[in-house]
Amino acid sequence: MRINKFIAKSGYTSRRKADDLIAAGKVRVNGEVMTQMGYDVADDDVVEIDGEILSIDQFFYYKLNKPVGYVTSNFDPHNELDLNNLIDIEQKFFAAGRLDKDSRGLLIITNDGDFTNELTHPSNGISKEYIVKVDKALSYDKMQAFEGELDIGNDEISRKAIIREISDATYLVKIWQGYNRQIRRMFDVLGSSVIDLQRIKIGAIELGEIAEGEYEAFDKKDMDFVSLIKG
Repeated sequence: MRINKFIAKSGYTSRRKADDLIAAGKVRVNGEVMTQMGYDVADDDVVEIDGEILSIDQFFYYKLNKPVGYVTSNFDPHNELDLNNLIDIEQKFFAAGRLDKDSRGLLIITNDGDFTNELTHPSNGISKEYIVKVDKALSYDKMQAFEGELDIGNDEISRKAIIREISDATYLVKIWQGYNRQIRRMFDVLGSSVIDLQRIKIGAIELGEIAEGEYEAFDKKDMDFVSLIKG
């Protein structure tokens, strides 16, 4: 198995970032710095990064319904509520698809670095869907502006979005980009403040009926990556 794939399967990071670590001299095999990008890891090789010995465990995939008040991290140095307060998993994991502390809804929890990269890398253009309640309903013109090119500051432009009103001042929103607090900033620009934001779907993966603070396993074998992109 190529060394970048081994690192990804260990859950340390994605193959793309593994290549960067190898190039930076951060990866050791049997105590020696590894410089061969195409090195095949043998069964008795010891692979380590920054002193951490890597091993391949069975991949797991969970859908988590994150409540408000939790940061999207499995280690928070400021002792805020993080994902370790919600998930009883002893090994390293990733949260694919961040949500800010004030937002709730679907997160994908996995130890599969490549799958995390597939879901989150901007070039893959995977959609995310949300139910958003705001303090002031948008006019028709502002809804049109929401779906167009919208300058949300910090030299960032929202260029693709769908918005549908589902009840008074409550909307179904679909975006393909992933700027920090993007939806909140989009509504702010148009003069409305978000009261509640819940993510219900990432690509083809739906939150479903999972209670807040709970999580359940799903089988990645049932997921077609093309369907994730088209979701």
